Amino acid sequence: MKLKTPIEIDFLEFFKTGKFDYLKLGQTKELIINNFPDPDGYDASFLTEEVNIWTYGGIELFFENEKLYLIFSDHWYEGKLSDTKQLKLNKWIFEDTDKLNLLYVLGKLNKHDIDYKKKTDQLGVLLRLDSGVEFTFDNINDVEGLDSNDFQMTSFSLVAENPYRWKE
Repeated sequence: MKLKTPIEIDFLEFFKTGKFDYLKLGQTKELIINNFPDPDGYDASFLTEEVNIWTYGGIELFFENEKLYLIFSDHWYEGKLSDTKQLKLNKWIFEDTDKLNLLYVLGKLNKHDIDYKKKTDQLGVLLRLDSGVEFTFDNINDVEGLDSNDFQMTSFSLVAENPYRWKE
């Protein structure tokens, strides 16, 4: 669908509520394509009958069996998390991506009363916000002995919770 003006996406609101315009996990591709702007592209390298990825700049919508199951981004370091013809982004913490370590992000979440749970393992740190948005933090340069507070955010996503991730 072509729109005259871009849809505004406020990341602070998205992280607080999981609200990404009107999109909700489980909606069909047909419903979304008829009520949300056309994507910039389709990721042909991952395109199958069962799985599709639609891109809006640095934001990706993942569909499986015709239903939305993931809103994802890990592209801000490539400069792709910017406004597109279809989306106008209020970037909030992504205005300065060099600051996106765990300690900085936790401070911002706490300042805005955004509740979360945190899991640390050998792969990194996962934050799951009450909104359903997850942040992943990693030791991106494999610095030996790096404090996990200095791990950098590497992705965010709105995804259904995987209860197995939270078992001890």
